[in-house]
Amino acid sequence: MRYFYYRIYQQLKKVKSNDTPAFNALALLVLVQTINIATVLSLIKVFVKIEIGKQHVVIVGLAMSFLLLIIQFKTLFGKRAEICKQYENETKEERRRSTTYLLLYIVLSVVVFFAIGETLIR
Repeated sequence: MRYFYYRIYQQLKKVKSNDTPAFNALALLVLVQTINIATVLSLIKVFVKIEIGKQHVVIVGLAMSFLLLIIQFKTLFGKRAEICKQYENETKEERRRSTTYLLLYIVLSVVVFFAIGETLIR
């Protein structure tokens, strides 16, 4: 996740109207992680046949997002200078390949969530 945070942060720094690229990168990463956790919970619900009320889904989802935000704030946002220094000497090929992986991670996370995640709302 450190590298994904770094790539998102570097891309967001290029946007002139973005005043807080470090936090926005963190928020996007937490959103995608929350989507992945919700997808796993959805799969568990399907296979274990557990009934979860809509209100519980919302409460658990918000709690998970907030918890992830706190954890990632400490581990990524607070150490962004260290993370940037760690990856600043990557080659163009490494950057291209890693950016492709990042985009695949984000797109597949969203697609799988919408394909499977509907079971949480039923």
